[in-house]
Amino acid sequence: MSSEADFEALQAKIKAMPNVQYPFVDVWDFQCALAWMIFSEDGNSSHVERSMKWEQEKLGVTDDMLHVAVKKSGGNISRSGHYPITEEIRTKLEAACINLN
Repeated sequence: MSSEADFEALQAKIKAMPNVQYPFVDVWDFQCALAWMIFSEDGNSSHVERSMKWEQEKLGVTDDMLHVAVKKSGGNISRSGHYPITEEIRTKLEAACINLN
């Protein structure tokens, strides 16, 4: 899953997510993943869309970068929760043509 077509499919998947609000680091069960909060069209409900490891790698986001983001915000991999991304992760996502505005 490392072809240009896979990368384009990943970009299309993210862009097609309705009502994407923001990316963040999701920590759960001693694991972290790049994730997005997705809201329903009426705004009454939401769910978390977690990236798969290969998707994160295609975006240039490593596990180390996610761990740094968690630590910078005062979190710990042993505490489940949502943590803000770092400027480094934001730059990687923007370089992958993911609009974060």
